[in-house]
Amino acid sequence: MHPSYVRQHHATEIFHALRQTPQMSKREISEAVGCDKTTVSAILKRFEELGLVRREMAESRGRGRPSEVFALSQKNGLLIGTHLEFDQAVIVAAGIDGQRLARVDMPLPRRPEDFATDLRNAIFSLCASLDRDISEIRCVGITLPGLVQTDGALAHSSSLDWYDVDAKGLLREMIGAPIHIDNDTNAAMLAEHLFGECAHLEDFVYLDSVVGLGGGIFMDGHPYRGRKGFAGEIGHLKVVPDGRTCGCGASGCLSAYLSQRALIQKIRKFEPVDSIGDVLSLAASGNRNVLRILNNSGRYLGLALSDITNVLNPAAVVLAGHLARLWPYLEAQTRQVFEENAMSASFADTEILISDLSLAEIPAGGVALALEGFSSLDGQDAPPW
Repeated sequence: MHPSYVRQHHATEIFHALRQTPQMSKREISEAVGCDKTTVSAILKRFEELGLVRREMAESRGRGRPSEVFALSQKNGLLIGTHLEFDQAVIVAAGIDGQRLARVDMPLPRRPEDFATDLRNAIFSLCASLDRDISEIRCVGITLPGLVQTDGALAHSSSLDWYDVDAKGLLREMIGAPIHIDNDTNAAMLAEHLFGECAHLEDFVYLDSVVGLGGGIFMDGHPYRGRKGFAGEIGHLKVVPDGRTCGCGASGCLSAYLSQRALIQKIRKFEPVDSIGDVLSLAASGNRNVLRILNNSGRYLGLALSDITNVLNPAAVVLAGHLARLWPYLEAQTRQVFEENAMSASFADTEILISDLSLAEIPAGGVALALEGFSSLDGQDAPPW
């Protein structure tokens, strides 16, 4: 392996060590990343030259002088995350450590051609609100609800009604920073690894539901996107032969039974509901119709989890979005069916985790994409170190 790549690899590890644990000494950094103090010193010096880290003096825990520690700079560099949702776009600014600083919302552009101009104006507004200059932006991450190819092109989004859109090409001339684009669920999954429940995991599967039901596969420390970027469409696992028609046009998909839209449509036959909040209120009050439907939904989720576990043997399956909110009413049937249908050895090794990060007011997926784009050695743009 070329020495320059090894050095960049160590630099990336040191960057993330400081991101996860600020105010580390050289000795602590060396122990955390497994390289010698000389290498650590050289990389920290380079980080200082780039304005990425700051030195601080921490109080000594025992006798002697205060110790010198390092932390990522809060004043040099911004990451921008953009989330296109059902009826709006949310733009988030964060520091280079991924900590979200502020957000601005804008109406969802009707035409792809308007997106670049609207986004650039929103980013200017966001930077101005923080009294930061747009030149500080290190990377922009954009999440799209739909099938996103590995080159950043949007093949299809039913919620946006956009088809075959060269999203990166539209934005390249308008935004003077590297741009990384991915499916919204893949981005949320990456955020779970960088900021949430799965920071310690190299292999897990992620299920998320906002309007539809999405999924992602995290494998060997990286999102697995497949040949063209379409991997992880877990919402389209078949759980009922010749079952309900799904939005994709096929029948019997998990999404046709467990997406927000599907649940509300089913429950509306018995109760007047408009949102998952309404469903939760009725479930909490003991409404029998709602509890019965959620119990059946837990069965379909358990079948999907058993298929996922039998095929991929992940360390964990993460439930996010409304699946996380409804988990108290899905759990019993999900766990029972999961255990009955999964291979026993795989079942014993697979943990079900509930995502708190997915319920936060400020979304993290776009920032996670920007952080990965800024710091990853595997991206098209090399990190600045």
